[in-house]
Amino acid sequence: MTVIALDIGNTRLGAGLFTDGKAVDPAQRINCADWQAELPGLLRTLMDQSSEKIDGVAVSSVFPALTGPVCELARRTTGSQVLIAGVDMAIPVKTALADESTVGTDRLLGALSAYVNTEQACVIISAGTALVVDCIDDNGLFLGGAIGPGLQLCAKALHDGTAQLPVATLDPVSDPMGKNTMEALNSGIYAMARGGVRELVEKIADGLGRWPHVVATGGDARRLLADSGLVDSFIPDLALQGAALLWEHCRANQPEK
Repeated sequence: MTVIALDIGNTRLGAGLFTDGKAVDPAQRINCADWQAELPGLLRTLMDQSSEKIDGVAVSSVFPALTGPVCELARRTTGSQVLIAGVDMAIPVKTALADESTVGTDRLLGALSAYVNTEQACVIISAGTALVVDCIDDNGLFLGGAIGPGLQLCAKALHDGTAQLPVATLDPVSDPMGKNTMEALNSGIYAMARGGVRELVEKIADGLGRWPHVVATGGDARRLLADSGLVDSFIPDLALQGAALLWEHCRANQPEK
């Protein structure tokens, strides 16, 4: 089966073409603010790339106000069935959460995709608008995670919450002792984010009794963690792949008519 997967995030909307749960090409992303102008062309491009009929559109969304309008546009543009993860398709991931209704579908889809790829306990680091560290155990049980501000939010908060600090450029720095205000901001933001992630992974490893496979995803994953020595696999399109895998799972488990 060939599906288009959409991942509606807080800032960016990702779209990719998947056949049998595997990406045909790297996903493309647009700003959520520009979806009306750019998404129709992006969908048509993905349709043109496919040598197979598009069986449907699988959607993951953490932006409720956009979910309905984006799905309707996808239906009109592709002429295919559109199914939403967590609404039309139950995500086959058991959790240890006190309230499953509060967890974002992107987190569960990321955990599903990471577990399918590794078949072992995983820590999933998602570095986007938020910086999220989740864990799924050896049995595929989603244990939960931690959510903090992403790099861009940190830069914005420091600027908005002070009288004189500029917006950090988030350029990587080699010297932890910044020689000017911008270098100091960049150094502090990176150190805070990397240190927090490392502490969380170490504590998760203590709880599991061994070091887990660490997967990183999200737009800021590589610049934050590429040289950290912490990550085993960078998978930029993790939630999109999870949506495509969920479509395959739901279709395979549909009762025969």
